[in-house]
Amino acid sequence: MPFKNPLSHADLRFIRERQPWNPDVIALLWEVKRLRSILLRAYQLSGDFKRPAGITGELYDDFMRDLQHEPCVLERDDMKDALMEPSNRLRKGMAPR
Repeated sequence: MPFKNPLSHADLRFIRERQPWNPDVIALLWEVKRLRSILLRAYQLSGDFKRPAGITGELYDDFMRDLQHEPCVLERDDMKDALMEPSNRLRKGMAPR
């Protein structure tokens, strides 16, 4: 049976806001956060991983492809891109260019 679509950070926050009183939900969300951090670390290190030979090479390729489509990785990349965009807003005390 295939997995359901992955949840984004906004989806997880919405779950948290719906059930702030439920300690089981809070515990599960902390576990999800921990697992997402592991995926982000794997993504950060993925450039240094060597592709194994043999049948495990295909598993490696699948893992790397799936890793790039994880919501936490996509959200991180979007956040990085937003931070790196040049700002057109004038800062306090700055004259227009």
